[in-house]
Formats: sequence, C-alpha cells, structure tokens
Amino acid sequence: MSAALVSAALAVLMLAVGRWGLRNTASLVPDRVAGSVRDRQERSLRRGAWLCLAMALLFATLAVLATVGTIADASTTR
Repeated sequence: MSAALVSAALAVLMLAVGRWGLRNTASLVPDRVAGSVRDRQERSLRRGAWLCLAMALLFATLAVLATVGTIADASTTR
C-alpha cells in the first residue's frame, strides 16, 4: 500500500508543477530575452510542463495498479 501512496503523492506533485508551469510560462522567461529566443524558451518550458502532466498520469496509473494489486493479494490470501 505504501507504493500506492508514494505514487499518488508524486502524481499530485507532478500535476501541480505541470499546471503551474503551463499557467506561468510567459512570466518565467526574463523580459530582456527578445524575439525568437524568447519563443524558443517558452516552447521549451511548455514542453517540460506537458511532460510533468504526462508523468502525473503515469504515477496515477501506477498508484491505481498498486492498489488493485494489494487488494488482489489480500483476497487470495484469505
């Protein structure tokens, strides 16, 4: 069950970081950076935020699978 809790906690953390990154992309790039360099940095930050969201989905899936595995193990030992 501890694996499920750790995976769920990581999923929540990655979800929060990903959402925060997507919302604040423009403010995370310094104003002194101009033109195509700024656009490239913003795209890079957005990709990183989307990767965090994908990792959140992965950890949430692992948490569900760990919970199902724990329940299945408990029912077979009875």
